[in-house]
Amino acid sequence: MKLKARWALMAAACVAGVAGLAAYSGGAPPPRSRSIELNEAVKVAIPKGAREVRLWIPKPPSGGPQSTELLGVDSPLPYAVTSEPEFGNQTVFLRVRRPIGRTLEVRLRYRIARKLEEAFPDDKEPSAAYRIPRGLLALDDAIREIARKQTQGMTDPVEKGRALYQYVLKRMAYDKSGQGWGRGDSIYACRVGKGNCTDFHSLFMALAMASGIPARFRMGLSLPEAPEGALSDYHCWAEFYAKGSWIPVDISEAWKNPRRAEYYFGHLDVNRVLLSTGRDIRLSPPQKGPPLNFFHRPYAEADGKPLYDIEFVRSYRDNGRRA
Repeated sequence: MKLKARWALMAAACVAGVAGLAAYSGGAPPPRSRSIELNEAVKVAIPKGAREVRLWIPKPPSGGPQSTELLGVDSPLPYAVTSEPEFGNQTVFLRVRRPIGRTLEVRLRYRIARKLEEAFPDDKEPSAAYRIPRGLLALDDAIREIARKQTQGMTDPVEKGRALYQYVLKRMAYDKSGQGWGRGDSIYACRVGKGNCTDFHSLFMALAMASGIPARFRMGLSLPEAPEGALSDYHCWAEFYAKGSWIPVDISEAWKNPRRAEYYFGHLDVNRVLLSTGRDIRLSPPQKGPPLNFFHRPYAEADGKPLYDIEFVRSYRDNGRRA
């Protein structure tokens, strides 16, 4: 990016940041940082007669607004931290050959610090993984036509992104009733207009890609306001690439908090943890089973076949005061 353009982008980001703070909860400024200790406990039931069991546990990454320190791994086996090449997702990986016991138990502890997230400059051109739909993140004629109509006459990719954000915000409802929701099926979301965060952001990403705008899926955790507690669910958001930066959006949170709808275009609060990026994920080392639709909890295989009998518990506690 040329220097003049970079300065223009930085100036725009500063203006957007001020506007975003004002848009948060009717003018109340959000915390700018939060540090937690994250604890995880994994228990895998080993099938009788299994010759090899492999376990991949998502490791929260470091970079940009998130800093992660792995404080400890309590395991009967040696482990390795691995990174897959397409999205850069990291895992704590363990393998046991000729297992003797009936279970494999692992405990992990992290220190994670989050800062307010805004547009993140990145001069690296997004790869095909962020441009071409895959798996349940798919395009059809209806999605292409909506993208065309919503961005008609626009040339600025940020303006297009905002138009698509507003469309998804109006079209979708956060509704987990019935069947089919929660898989991030963009065609389903477009048709029924309801679902959870995966459905909101899969539709947004499909519309962005149909408009020629790179987009990426971010899977993580939502942190309650309480200083400690259990974490039983996931939360996801998206980013789109424009003018040399990844711009974050959280449309499902905007739907739940209409007063923050302006804020969640281009800003993310500190009450979250990033776990992984992308869809249809191949781990490292590669799993024998199919690609993972998304990756937010441990995945295990016995002799190359997926294991589903996995007990998994997450909890957190604040590490110091929020600033």
